[in-house]
Amino acid sequence: MKGIATIRFVNGETCEAEVHWYEAHGIGRRDFKIKRVKRVL
Repeated sequence: MKGIATIRFVNGETCEAEVHWYEAHGIGRRDFKIKRVKRVL
């Protein structure tokens, strides 16, 4: 699945990015990957 999220990196920078994640039946979201940074906020 994929979506748009506001994320904050370890260095404190905040940006809007396209995020992909995997879901497991009965558990929900398991793993997130940042695919593309859309814009820096």
